[in-house]
Amino acid sequence: MMRRLMTVFTIAAMLLQLTPARAQSSAENHLYAVLINGGRNKLTNHERYWNDCSFLYRTLSQTYRIPKRNITVLMSDGGDSEEDLLRADFRGFESSPTDLDGDGVQDVDYPATEQALNHVMVRLSRELTADDHLFIFVVDHGGSKDHESDSFIWLWNDVQLSDRHFGLLVSLFDIGSINILMGQCYAGGFIDNLLYNNLVITTACGGYEQSWTSPDKTYDEFVYHWTCAVNGADELGNPINADTNGDGEVSMAEAFEYARSHDRVNETPLFFSQPDDLGSRWAFSNPGNSPTDIQEERLEDGEPVESWSLSGIHNQRDSNNGVYIIRQGKRTRKVIRKK
Repeated sequence: MMRRLMTVFTIAAMLLQLTPARAQSSAENHLYAVLINGGRNKLTNHERYWNDCSFLYRTLSQTYRIPKRNITVLMSDGGDSEEDLLRADFRGFESSPTDLDGDGVQDVDYPATEQALNHVMVRLSRELTADDHLFIFVVDHGGSKDHESDSFIWLWNDVQLSDRHFGLLVSLFDIGSINILMGQCYAGGFIDNLLYNNLVITTACGGYEQSWTSPDKTYDEFVYHWTCAVNGADELGNPINADTNGDGEVSMAEAFEYARSHDRVNETPLFFSQPDDLGSRWAFSNPGNSPTDIQEERLEDGEPVESWSLSGIHNQRDSNNGVYIIRQGKRTRKVIRKK
């Protein structure tokens, strides 16, 4: 099956290169991406998740010329040779290919574990500056504790990553902007934990419902159409035009509308942008660059807080004012969460 998968993939990769690639500019050099497929376990790590990651990885690296060194991939068990992927025909398992674009080089950097994700996000939060922008993609299984707003992602080996945990990792960044795409079930439940300034988030479904596979392709339905929109072509190279205002760029708002209007399954895609116009300005060829609303401050004595700890990062939240206090070693930041 792996030979079949890689043969189909190689043909698709060649066709994808027919999509006009944009000349590399400083914008691409300041754009970073984190792609996450937790998979949960080998019984549930469907082949379509790998396809979703591969299509999007090629879109970023080939269509938009984002340097591969700027793209970090966390995939199920990482580079382990053990079987971890359920074939699309449900007739067996194989080890997930670590080469996402057919060039013979491993593209998967880490397993999709909590420890690896914490490491990647903390490292990037320390390295990126106000001139940089971050795109985060999650495709995987998801769950919910209340079928509304208390959602989680399934990481590898049946580990749950809560929406609060994910939101906390995102809050570490003091950069130009953050763009998030989530394709897992109950993804909409993450939005209330990501109401930060200079952030755009798109989810395949609400916090009360599941997301679904494509009825005729080995991809997730909404994520597939979204990737087609930003790529300017489908996985076979057939042209797609989601640039409704004709400015030569596909904004996140345009990608959302294209994917939503082409979504054929029972799910409710959601979109949030802060400020409101960021989603209509943010494109991979020209990510929005407005100042962040994060200030360096010391935690004031007597400030009412709710505390919790996360892998060496101590965090405190002012329950009255919605202010998050982030401590990384000797660094302390106050993050103002705007709604």
